[in-house]
Amino acid sequence: MRQKFINYLIDPISSKKFEVNIFEESSGHISSGIIFNDESWYPIINGIPRILVKELKTNLLQSHYEFYKKFKEKMSEKVSKDWKGEIDKIQNLNKFLDHQKKTAESFAYEWNNIYKENDFEKNNFLHFLSPFIKEEDLKGRMTLDIGCGSGRFTKQAALCGTKISFGTDLGESVELAYKLTKNLENICIVQADIYSMPFKNQFDIAYSIGVLHHLPRPQEGFSLLSKVLKPEGKMLIWVYNRRNNKRALYFYEPLRSVFKGIPQPLLYKLCYIPGGIVHLLNYSTHFCNFIGAEKLAKKMPFAYYANFPFNMKLNDAFDVLATPKSNYYYREQIEKWFSDANLREIKAFEHPEAGITCVGEK
Repeated sequence: MRQKFINYLIDPISSKKFEVNIFEESSGHISSGIIFNDESWYPIINGIPRILVKELKTNLLQSHYEFYKKFKEKMSEKVSKDWKGEIDKIQNLNKFLDHQKKTAESFAYEWNNIYKENDFEKNNFLHFLSPFIKEEDLKGRMTLDIGCGSGRFTKQAALCGTKISFGTDLGESVELAYKLTKNLENICIVQADIYSMPFKNQFDIAYSIGVLHHLPRPQEGFSLLSKVLKPEGKMLIWVYNRRNNKRALYFYEPLRSVFKGIPQPLLYKLCYIPGGIVHLLNYSTHFCNFIGAEKLAKKMPFAYYANFPFNMKLNDAFDVLATPKSNYYYREQIEKWFSDANLREIKAFEHPEAGITCVGEK
């Protein structure tokens, strides 16, 4: 992370600001260090501030034993003592570290094989924001991508001319997001939990695309997010639509229950089958457009994917089958989320590909 972004972060427990103890710097980024105040501290690992609390912080500290071992002499006495205390709770350290190594290899496989940038990401990003937020609405704004995953939409927001774009995610996908965006001056990636966000009252636009419907308590997570907005700031989400979505409810979901326990490398290979089917079906869409039958083209199965590369179809197939949980909603339910969160000027749109975009203002 670049040092200038520290001023935008707050402690999710006390809401206090941070100071920083830098261990290593590289290409204008703090690659390793500790952010802290008089009550709490959090590590910066591989250029990413890891602002997690309670059990999530315990898991983080235990899983980054090698970071502790490398920098413990540079840590304050309190930080070193706290971190060692969490590591000492591990019953069999060697077995634990072996498991961590295998987990890291699995994540590396996913990052290096599944997501690849493509020329259609900007159109895809603006599609999810439509029809309520357009490219020109992002220029000069502060934006927050909640559940940024690979960081692809954080990057697209920044390329649209934002003043600053933050991306947050709970998972280790922040490693890929940081790698994808670190060369852009106006982006900062943060590892954080949607239920304990390290921001308050500063964003013009916050958005969460394809994330909330995977949470164990989606509405509760959403209800906590409006605090990140400045007055008149906008919150936008995209979630799965239940209405007219029988394909997902009665085909995708049963498949998910069967495949979600399969090891990721094998599941990734199996996803070539549905990804390939969608890719082949898209040729019918192209043919209809070629002969001038545009209306028919839009009605073809999976027409939404027609202009996207095969890798995106593979990526989405993997997402459908690998994600542990998905929820589906009616537009009226989502609009109530917004009204219950005291947002106003609420507008919702049901996309043809069975998603809902909803926006509201603080």
